[in-house]
Amino acid sequence: MVKSPVSPSQSHMVVAAAQLRGSATVARRHGAFRVPSSCRWPRHPLAGSLKLSVSTSAVGGKPFGFGAKIATKCANENTRAEELNSRSDQAGELVAAVEDVTPQKRSAKIHDFCFGIPFGGLLFCMGLLGYFFSRSTVSLVLGVAPGLATLLLGTLSLNFWRSGRSSFLFILGQAAISAVLAWKYSHAYLLTNRILPWGFYASLSTAMACFYAYVLLAGGNPPPKKLAPAPSS
Repeated sequence: MVKSPVSPSQSHMVVAAAQLRGSATVARRHGAFRVPSSCRWPRHPLAGSLKLSVSTSAVGGKPFGFGAKIATKCANENTRAEELNSRSDQAGELVAAVEDVTPQKRSAKIHDFCFGIPFGGLLFCMGLLGYFFSRSTVSLVLGVAPGLATLLLGTLSLNFWRSGRSSFLFILGQAAISAVLAWKYSHAYLLTNRILPWGFYASLSTAMACFYAYVLLAGGNPPPKKLAPAPSS
């Protein structure tokens, strides 16, 4: 095949086109060919606002979820506190009902040592005086010894009462001493018909024996105020 001859002008155009194609390829490889900003497609005017609104709603959703969790937790705690309060109120009502149902312990209106200590002191002093003036052993047996014993038992009963312990044995001992003295003094009065001192001692000892019997039958001494049960309304 015979090629057609090329004119000089056409050859120049081919060379120029090849050079332009090669320069564009090199520039594209090295990043030198960039589209100017004026030739770029303009962005949509609502793109920024749309992104802002979406991001705002996304950020605002987090505090809302955290606040909901806190509110739920507070509500649960309040419910639990109300349940505990209701249970404590029910327990208090139950204890109060039990206390109301529980019968109170019976006791006397007055303590044994209120009269027992003065009675023992009187017997001791009168027996001692009688011994000094008459030198009689009867004053020691029926005055000093029982008076000292009654005084000691009354003091012990007072100490036990203050500590909240029962003083039943001490009251019983004082009652026994008073009963024995009442019998002895009455026998001496019947033999001598003397009001002083045997008649007076016999009456006093009998009254004290009756008083001790009342305290024992009533249930003993009343409890101290700090240990006494509150009166039911």
